[in-house]
Amino acid sequence: MSFKAEIYRVLIASPSDLAEERQVATEAINEWNSQHAIAEAVVLLPVKWETHATPRSGVRPQEAINEDLVHNSDILVGMFWTRFGTNTGIAESGTVEEIDEFLAAAKPAMLYFSRRPIDPNSINLKQQKKLQDFKASTYKNALTGGFTGLDDLRQTLIRDLLSQVRKMKPATAALRIDKIDKAQKLTELIVTHKKHNITPKLFDKYVEDFLKPRKRSTVQTTDPVPPGEVGPNGHRVGYTKEGDKVEWLPDEENPGKEWPMILRRNDNAILDAEREFFDAIWYDRKLVLLENIKEGKEANTPEIHNAMLAAMQAVEKKYGKKKLRNYYHNDFEWGMLNGKLSALRWVMGDDWDMLDT
Repeated sequence: MSFKAEIYRVLIASPSDLAEERQVATEAINEWNSQHAIAEAVVLLPVKWETHATPRSGVRPQEAINEDLVHNSDILVGMFWTRFGTNTGIAESGTVEEIDEFLAAAKPAMLYFSRRPIDPNSINLKQQKKLQDFKASTYKNALTGGFTGLDDLRQTLIRDLLSQVRKMKPATAALRIDKIDKAQKLTELIVTHKKHNITPKLFDKYVEDFLKPRKRSTVQTTDPVPPGEVGPNGHRVGYTKEGDKVEWLPDEENPGKEWPMILRRNDNAILDAEREFFDAIWYDRKLVLLENIKEGKEANTPEIHNAMLAAMQAVEKKYGKKKLRNYYHNDFEWGMLNGKLSALRWVMGDDWDMLDT
């Protein structure tokens, strides 16, 4: 399905020691599009000198990159690790010249410094000194941050790009579109009501019964249910065979029958949900640990490592690998997952935010 969208070009700038990170930054931009493009009405295009620059003669190489890429891009993602770059005659390095061009044009530059381990034998002291001086400089218009590995970089870029895009989107245009959408939906609602003879009184009753928060009563916290006790809707209260406390409501589509509206879930269901969220968060943290081990940032003894892999395989067999890796796709959903576990643990007697896995 087609949709209207703003197009923002994202320039990926870095010295030559970050080839993997440049590819990950490209993938992060493409992933951002799959997650947010439709909702934000914005599409991001990754721009790199190796894929977008055109060979030209008679022009300073960096100047050609500036004219072809820098001047036509809207957001800059700059990354540094061990190298600072080579002097261009105008600036200390090509990456710095690109950043300076962006800041001079009052365009947003997002700068990130890698915290990956460095082989002491490969350190260039002059490059390190320049890099440290650069990090100490103040870039008032630049968002600065860091990353510990490729996956951390990917998640950080997706999050920060969303924040940056929302700052750049024209507020007046968004407000105007929102008002038009609301007017169109209201018109459709009026037409539908007239077509089906829905009176304002009937609509208000629908809102009261179905759209407002569910009514609560003390019957939800009383066990066993006293004889003749009714729920918040005035109907009898009882239990399902699973042990859920419910209010038995008349089934309007099947006269003479009832359907159970849950007032409180049974203990086994609560324990099962708590265990599932616990396992999902534990599994995710072990994926992060495996990535850190792969990159040499952490280590395990063979005995502990094999036991961890066996436990991960058991969790995968229980829930399915696909489900485990799709509990969340962004920081908001990750926070929701942790919030659910925290709430269930509180019900089971833990303090708030007790999420040790």
